[in-house]
Amino acid sequence: MAAATGQTIVKGDVLVDNGSGYLAVSAADAGQPHFYVAMETVTTTANGQMVLCIRVDGVIFEADCEAAVALTDVGTHCDLASKSTLDTDSATDGVFYIESIVGGVGAAGTSTKVTGWFAPYTPQAN
Repeated sequence: MAAATGQTIVKGDVLVDNGSGYLAVSAADAGQPHFYVAMETVTTTANGQMVLCIRVDGVIFEADCEAAVALTDVGTHCDLASKSTLDTDSATDGVFYIESIVGGVGAAGTSTKVTGWFAPYTPQAN
């Protein structure tokens, strides 16, 4: 996919549309749908430079969290803490759904990895 110029992209980074039709590295709590994950590390030098990435629709990811995951986090949406980690204590934008804790329920409180998927839309508070 075509990326914006000046992007330092690391394999595994979440990428979003920058509003001009190019992909850019997502900021924490970007408040927008996340559609791609980078499959290579590259620094772009021109608008339209192609970057190897995958679309996240229907893909279950094993994701890193910024802190140990609680059992109560399973079945909830959370935010990005950074371009490559989840913030399980925040659900303002709710961009990632936590399906399970890596290591099972016995790993709750110690594991910093979860499985889940990116929400196809940004949940809104009622």
